[in-house]
Amino acid sequence: MRQPRWFFGAIRGRRRIGKTALIQQVVETVSEDEPVSPRILLVRIPDSSPADFAAVFRSALGETGLTFETGTAPQIRDLPGIAAAVGSLCSRGVIVVLDEFQVCHHGPLSGLPSLLQEQVDRLQDRDAEGGLIVLGSVQTEMEALLHDRRAPLFGRTTFELTLGPWDLPTVFEVCRAHGANDPARCLTLWTLFGGVPKYWRHFAETDGLEAVPDWESWAQQVCERLFLRSGSPLREEGEGLLARELRRNYLAILRTLAERPACTHADLRDALPELSLGPYLNAVTNDLRLVERKLPIFAGARQRRARYTIADQFLCAWLRVMQPASQAARVLPAPQVARRTLAALGTLEGHAFERIVGEATEEASRNGALDFPITNRVAGYWNRPSRQPGSVEIDFIAWNDEERRVRFGSCKRNPERHDTASLRGFRDHVDRFLATGIGRRFTGWQHQFALFAPRFTGQQRARLERDGWICRDLVDFRRMLCDELTGQPGTLPASPKLNGAE
Repeated sequence: MRQPRWFFGAIRGRRRIGKTALIQQVVETVSEDEPVSPRILLVRIPDSSPADFAAVFRSALGETGLTFETGTAPQIRDLPGIAAAVGSLCSRGVIVVLDEFQVCHHGPLSGLPSLLQEQVDRLQDRDAEGGLIVLGSVQTEMEALLHDRRAPLFGRTTFELTLGPWDLPTVFEVCRAHGANDPARCLTLWTLFGGVPKYWRHFAETDGLEAVPDWESWAQQVCERLFLRSGSPLREEGEGLLARELRRNYLAILRTLAERPACTHADLRDALPELSLGPYLNAVTNDLRLVERKLPIFAGARQRRARYTIADQFLCAWLRVMQPASQAARVLPAPQVARRTLAALGTLEGHAFERIVGEATEEASRNGALDFPITNRVAGYWNRPSRQPGSVEIDFIAWNDEERRVRFGSCKRNPERHDTASLRGFRDHVDRFLATGIGRRFTGWQHQFALFAPRFTGQQRARLERDGWICRDLVDFRRMLCDELTGQPGTLPASPKLNGAE
């Protein structure tokens, strides 16, 4: 925005990731050292008719107080009028931001990109100082609008940004700043929100939770105040997400995946025999990025043992735990429903913990903080349904090709579950894996066995390490990931609490 020339930019990222907040903060920053603050018009494009879009555009203009010179005001009644208004505003130094631009990929608003092309080409040839920024949350549709060679706006952007969720060091930092530094509380919040700033902001606005002493009471309050009470912010978010953005067949697939944490294509076909799964699975996996397709170690792309899981943590938590609870809260007291919800939430946290261990391991290895650098990691290994004789199921496998070291891991949300029977079963699964054709790759390597939990007590850690196990918990990972930020072992940086911006 400081460049003395007109620009056309695109910012992409999933919903609630902070695209609009980023622009607002940049405008505030630029205005601090510029004699005249940049003028900005933000318009959220409705997925409806051109007439409705024109009405929304006129309303945004009125709220902002921007006007046109006498005799030059375009008639903002249809798409040509909107495009002309964008061009006129930009030529006067205004920054126009069009949110939800992906809705222009098809449907009644699909003519807008062609009309904007004329304005963009005209402005790029002039000495204007304003700008046009388009925001979008559906990656494939934004890609088609901006990078398809047949698209009117192809090759015209002067900058592009893609925003992702917070990384784990940021999550740990925000937990500390908002009274959730305890690993159990941090895991709960990460299970519910992932790294999406908007959801964490809602938690930050729940004053008083920091003083709740035990996890059970605290978790009940989180569920009740954010999801179960009438008008709770994340209850409305979950209901709106399903009602507005996902059609029936997509919802059927997502609900099936929510019921079965590790679902194969055959499982989906059995549960939804009336659907032609291919197009829908491709859309939720590649286009919407709501589903992740996992393959066992060293598997080819067409491996039949692929498993599908919901990748969006808020959506997974909503479908598996919070939506049924919010429906129950319509007829039962919210505190009672919240207490009953904790068991299902704990199960969900167990699956989320495996994911946080994998991500923390990769991040620590990149930072050089891991006790041995890894060259590859997989989410785990499986060779058949776990109830069948001779099945193999391992939560975590990481290795270093150069040092010929491989680490196998078992993840438990409750550290007491790392008992004698569980440890024996874990070693049996590893032995069966090493006896397979794939596992024999690691013959002659150094084999390490790690146990993961949110927090080990000193007594638990001493007992397990005495027997040769490597113990890692979230306190260890927090120390590995945050030392680089502070330079002080085991501490976290002071951070401002979340306020009006994500």
